[in-house]
Amino acid sequence: MEEQRLIVLVTHDARIREAVEAAGVALGVAVQVCAEASVGLASWSHATVCLVGADAGAAIAAVAPRRRPEVYLVGYEDAEAATWSVALGASVIVLPQGSALLADVMAGQPKAGGRVVAVVGGSGGVGASTLAAGLALAAVRSRRSSALVEVDELGGGIDLLLGVERAPGWRWPRLVGAHGEVGDVRGLLPHVEGVPFVAMGRGSEPPPGDAVVAVLGTLSRHHDLVVVDAGRAPAPVARHTVRGADAALLVCSGDARGVAAAAQVRERFDWASGSVVVRQTSGGAQAEAVAEALGLPLAGVLPFDRRLPHASAEGESPSVAGARWQRAVAALVDEVAGGITEASHGR
Repeated sequence: MEEQRLIVLVTHDARIREAVEAAGVALGVAVQVCAEASVGLASWSHATVCLVGADAGAAIAAVAPRRRPEVYLVGYEDAEAATWSVALGASVIVLPQGSALLADVMAGQPKAGGRVVAVVGGSGGVGASTLAAGLALAAVRSRRSSALVEVDELGGGIDLLLGVERAPGWRWPRLVGAHGEVGDVRGLLPHVEGVPFVAMGRGSEPPPGDAVVAVLGTLSRHHDLVVVDAGRAPAPVARHTVRGADAALLVCSGDARGVAAAAQVRERFDWASGSVVVRQTSGGAQAEAVAEALGLPLAGVLPFDRRLPHASAEGESPSVAGARWQRAVAALVDEVAGGITEASHGR
C-alpha cells in the first residue's frame, strides 16, 4: 500500500496557506498547516515535503533544523522568498508563476538527483582545487555524469587552473540572477573534457547564496555528481554550501603546520561532519594520525605527483597525473558517489 504523503507548511500568510491548501485538495494530499515554527519543527523529520512560507523563513532558520531534502520556500515576492534559501538549503517557489512546480512538488513527481560533494582546502597550496577538478573528471571516466562548480571567491578562477579560461559559456556573473528551481543550464556552461563547469568571474562580486543553491539544484538534477570547489576562506556562501552538501572533503597535508591549519579551517567552517583526504608529504604523519587529530574519518590518501604542480602552473588539467594519483581519486569518486555506478545520461 502506498504511504500517505504528508505536506507540512509553516506560515502566517493567508495567501500562501490558501494556495497550498487548494493544491492539496486538488491532489488529494494531506497538508498540515503550522502557524508557529516550533509546531512545524515537530513534524520536520517525518514530513514528505516541508514548505516554509517566506514570512516564516527567519523563524525556521533561527532554530537551524537538521538538513533534509524536499524543503521549499514559498512566497509571492522573489527577493523575500529567496532570503533564507541558503540557510535552509531550500529551493524557492515564487507564486503564482510557480503554481505548477508547487503541484509537482506536493504530488511527488520524481526528480532524479545526484550527489553534491564539497571540497575544502585545509591550507594554501594543498591542492583542493586540483582534487575537485580531478574528482569531476574521474567521474566522467567511470561513466558517471558530473559537473564542477567554483564558489571560492579568492580562488582566481578554476577555468584558469584548467587552462580553459577562453572556453565559451556562462560564468557566475551571468548566473547571479538565478534563484529557486531553474531550468537546465548545461547547454550554457563551458566544458572541459566532457565536464560542464561554473567558474568565478575575474573582478566580479561573489555569487549570492540563492543563486548558488539554484545552480547546484539544477546541476544535481542532471548529473550523478556535482563537485564544489569551496576554497578555504569561510565566506558565508562557502560555509552554507559545505554544510548543505551530501558529502564534504577536507584536504590536508600530513605535516604539522598543515594539520594545524586544517583544524582552524574546520573550526571556522563550523564543520560538524565530513571526512579528510590526506595529501602525502615527505616526512609527514601517517594519514590515520592526521584524521584522528582532526576528529574526522579518513576518506583517502593522495600520493604526491610531481606532474601536478607544473600542470597547475601551466593551466593543464589533472588528467596529466600518474596512475597512482588517478587511482586514488577514482576510489574517492566511488566513495562519495553514493553507489551510483553509471551515468544517467537521459536526465
